[in-house]
Order: sequence, then C-alpha cells, then structure tokens
Amino acid sequence: MNKQERILKMVEQDFDARGISTLFGIIGLFLFLVVSVIKGVTVTTVAFSFLVTQLPMLYQAWRRMKLLRTFNEDEEYQRLVRREFLIIVAMFGSLGVFTFLTWFVLDSMQELLGVVLIGIIPLLILYVSMDRKLREADPEHVTNRELRRAHREQ
Repeated sequence: MNKQERILKMVEQDFDARGISTLFGIIGLFLFLVVSVIKGVTVTTVAFSFLVTQLPMLYQAWRRMKLLRTFNEDEEYQRLVRREFLIIVAMFGSLGVFTFLTWFVLDSMQELLGVVLIGIIPLLILYVSMDRKLREADPEHVTNRELRRAHREQ
C-alpha cells in the first residue's frame, strides 16, 4: 500500500474517532463543572477532569496501532508500532499517577504541573523519536506531520 492510500485511510479513521473524542471532552468538562460547583475548584478536580478528557487519546492510539499494523507485515515495523502505542499508554498511566498524587499528596497546582512536566516530557521525546524510527523501518510510513498536513488539506 502506498503512502497516499495510507494517508486516506488514516484521515478517514481520525474523522470517525472525533465523535468519541468530543463526547469524552464534554463529559470531562461536565464533571469538572459539577464537582467545582459542589466542592469548589481543587487541584484534584482539575487533574481528574483532565484525565477523563484524555481517554480518547488512548482510544485513538489503539485504533492507530491496529491500522498501522495492517500496513506492513515486517516484524521490526510491528514491534515499533506496538512500542509507540505503549508510550501513549505510559503517558496516560502517568496522568493517572499524577491524579492519584494530587488526591493524596500534592497540595498545589504548581506542584502538580512540576510533576506532570517531569513525567510527561521524556515520554513526549520518546514518542517523537518513534515517528522517525517507524519511517526508517518503512519508507511508506505516514509521519504525524504528514497526517496533520493531510487533515488541514481536507
């Protein structure tokens, strides 16, 4: 399958997932507003609402992994695609840990942001480098930059 066919499939899949992403975003905002009215705005409220709004990221990453695995049967490419997904799972898990920490340990938003930045930035760097490794394993791989460009053109 060539790159253009892959781009079309990936853009179509992303459009399908937007409804679910919007739903979870609305749920997260609703939970934040309800809990804020009842208990006031706390660090835990913000962290938990943010965690709920990130659920679609995990769903979209899973769908992306399933789709990318259909593009190339090479074992190295398959391993790298799984690793990319695991990095996103680790990001989501770290957000869960940070939410837990805000509930029981941290008292301020500054502490939460500091811990989040320390935990998330290395994972983001790994995620960005994964795109390059996938491109090396498969020259027809659609990078995130190419996918964003295709979204803007649609």
